[in-house]
Amino acid sequence: MPIMSINASTSDMRDVSSSRQDKARQAGTALYGSIHNQAVEPRMENESYTYVYGPERISTHRYSPCSTVSSVRRTFCLIALFDLCFCFILWVIYTQLTGSETVWEAFEQQVANYQFQTSLFDTVMVAALRFILIELGYALFRLNHWWLIAISTSLTCIFLITKVFLFEFSHDGKAENPLSYILLLTSFILTWIETWFLDFKVLPTEKKILLRGTHGEANERSGLLGRAEEGGNRVVHDDDKDRYYSPAGSDDEGEDRYRSLPPSRSHSRKASQSSINSLLGSQDHEYLKIANETMDMLFELVREGGWITERESQGDMVQSAYIKKLKRKIFKLECTLDISPHELWKDTIDNVNDSPSWNPTLLESKTLLVVDEKTDISYNIAAEAAGGLVSARDFINLRHWGERDQTFFIAVNKATFPDMPPQKKYVRGESGPCGLVFNRVTGQPNRCKLQWFLNTNLKGWIPQAVIDQGLTGVLMDYCKYLRQHIQEIKGRSFS
Repeated sequence: MPIMSINASTSDMRDVSSSRQDKARQAGTALYGSIHNQAVEPRMENESYTYVYGPERISTHRYSPCSTVSSVRRTFCLIALFDLCFCFILWVIYTQLTGSETVWEAFEQQVANYQFQTSLFDTVMVAALRFILIELGYALFRLNHWWLIAISTSLTCIFLITKVFLFEFSHDGKAENPLSYILLLTSFILTWIETWFLDFKVLPTEKKILLRGTHGEANERSGLLGRAEEGGNRVVHDDDKDRYYSPAGSDDEGEDRYRSLPPSRSHSRKASQSSINSLLGSQDHEYLKIANETMDMLFELVREGGWITERESQGDMVQSAYIKKLKRKIFKLECTLDISPHELWKDTIDNVNDSPSWNPTLLESKTLLVVDEKTDISYNIAAEAAGGLVSARDFINLRHWGERDQTFFIAVNKATFPDMPPQKKYVRGESGPCGLVFNRVTGQPNRCKLQWFLNTNLKGWIPQAVIDQGLTGVLMDYCKYLRQHIQEIKGRSFS
């Protein structure tokens, strides 16, 4: 029987495979766009854009050319237009009150015979200059920096201050025109409103949208659409899929709109350090920087002296101290438990999502993001305390764990996560640098001396005495519930 051979090089086969992948991505993109009635351009081979679906698409150099201007940026441009129109209308009204016989005579006096000391037409020109700079920079060229608004605000303030000192509010025997004061003050106030709106609304909002585009959109479509934020063809690893929780659903999904990571996420923690570094983005590196700083601060708290005992019961002790570096009162729980430090440390790390089942002081605990094998972002809802005087709070915390000076630790600090905004039902609290330290007991390897340093800002108008009572009670209750949980752990190990 004759043998048929096909001479195909390895590069040819790679080209065919790559072509098929590109066609599959284009088909998936078109399918998703048709379902959601959105025009989505497929990614070309050399493009370095990021897909962002929905009305929050913004136009930056990292997004495709089909992106539109964000709604908050459009509002900013409208404020600049309002600034110009309002100043012009005020100036027109001002000219009617200057005492000229006709409107055109007043205009001629203000414009044709312009003098810096007697005319306010220059305030309209300055407003027009601000409008042109803002529209060119932030609407046409879509800048993402504050330097242009800083220049326009500085020049406007210099002009207005000079105008106030040199302008003749009453001249030629005419009475003062009150609109001259109003026009100058209005120009000054609107200028700073534009600056504030850009710096505190436009840029932060678009940064959050950008983070959602690079982090929050990684979901079940990732393998089909072939996200490649770093340029070129990115390989999607299996463990990369477990780094993000499911994105938010519709409003009628109630309490189940956020879902934690699958239970089988331990393999992602065991990835090699080189593969982890290749997957980390700029936000992840910022998380790791905060983690290292929090770890150092935690061990400073361990070495801190001057603790004052708040409550003590059967060897369990809650103490407090004012830490000057943190400018806050910190609480510390100390208790000795019948379990090895390593076993309790591992259980606290791996089973954080199950902690509400045995700890009633927590209503919910979910892992939002696994940053690396020793760091994650978690979402917790603390139950009300102090007999209901302190309502339930929710927190987004960064956890970082390890072993240092032969001591196991879990460092905790506040974190931001764009896809978990504040909830209507809860007050969003903040955790400062704090954590848990699992110390060995000399000569007793199966016993652990636990130290929990609690540094929290509950937000809201709560008297310090109520906070002290509530946090002290929470720490003592935690110790009681933890001992019950340890008995469950031992029961599982014996069975």
